[in-house]
This record gives sequence, C-alpha cells and structure tokens, in this order.
Amino acid sequence: MNSDMEIIHRLLDGEVSDEEKREILNKINSDPVLKDEFNRIDKVIRMVENSERLIAPASFTADVMKKLPARRNSYIKEIWDFLFKGRVLRWNMATAIVVAGFFVVVITGIFEFQKKNNLVQYASTSGESSITVRINFYAPEAKKVAIAGDFNKWKVNENILNKQDNGIWTIEIPLKPGTYNYMFVVDGKVWVTDPKAESYRDDGFGYKNAVLNVTKL
Repeated sequence: MNSDMEIIHRLLDGEVSDEEKREILNKINSDPVLKDEFNRIDKVIRMVENSERLIAPASFTADVMKKLPARRNSYIKEIWDFLFKGRVLRWNMATAIVVAGFFVVVITGIFEFQKKNNLVQYASTSGESSITVRINFYAPEAKKVAIAGDFNKWKVNENILNKQDNGIWTIEIPLKPGTYNYMFVVDGKVWVTDPKAESYRDDGFGYKNAVLNVTKL
C-alpha cells in the first residue's frame, strides 16, 4: 500500500512522464481500493485549491495572546523561524496540503495583528513635485525589511526600512502624486502584502499587491 500511495503522490505532484502517467492511471482504474484512495486525495486537493481564504476576526491575535503565559513568547519566534528561515525541503502533495492549512491560519493571525501597527502616513511635502510618505510595517522577528514597488522598479535592496524598539519598521519615501503598487520583502526572500494598505490589486501570479495613492496635500 505504501508503494501505491507513493505512486499516487508522484502522479499528483506531476513527477511522472506521459507514459508513466498512462501506466499509473491504468493501474488505478483496475484497482477499486487504489482508485477510491486516488479520488479521495484528488478531491481534497481540489477543495484546498478552490477554497476561499478565511479572514480571522480583528481580535484573533489579542484573544490568543491573552490566554498564553508570558513564557510562551518564544513559541512565536519558533513559528517565525519555521516559516521564514531558509531550508531545503522535498515537498509532496500530502505534505503541501497540511502545511498550506497551517500557513493560512498562522499568517492570517499575524496579518491581523499587523493591522494594528501598520501605518501609511503622508508625513510632509518635499518640494512642489513630490510628497514624503512614511510607511510602517510590524515585524519584530525580522532581521531586515525592504519595500519594493513601482517607484523603485521592484528592487529589493533599494529602500530598506529602519527597525524601531517596538518592532515596527519604518521608512520615509519621497513620491510624486500618483498610484503605486508595492510589497514588503522580509529578510530578502519573503514577499508580504501590506495588510494595512488602502486597497489591493492582483499581481497576475495569484497574489495581491498593496496599492498606495499619493495625492497633493
């Protein structure tokens, strides 16, 4: 059975040639037990792919944190390290389903917490043609945070935020009036949409860019 499950996972992961695919499908169709298992896993995958993202209530993080003793603060760091530390993993579809569910729940909670600490402020005018915009982002465990967008040709190392003692990263950028797409880049590799953005726009790759509208004061 283990070998049969491995065959199913390889097929669903797209790790087989066309010829192997035909052979595996023939074997599955000829074995009622294997066919039932294949249909069950395939159904779960389709449900995950088509399910909507759940939005946690605004009080989600605060309610959870109230119930945790102070010594469990280290668990937050462990979760952060698990999600964002560099590692090499060999994924299969079954593992991806489990991790995807965990990732959605954790990241939703983190984003809701960030909403209380993220701010986009029009700080001051800088000449007649540009406005200095202050952008904040809450990420206490991050070692580096940058902002990439239309205004810097999506360069990940050009606009680096400064970390404050309260875990909020901030930057002031002079921008001409207009509409800009942007995202935060955490530790040089994790792209995060600003949960406090004015609005959002699909990036064409299944994610959303934050949208910033700069107007004259």
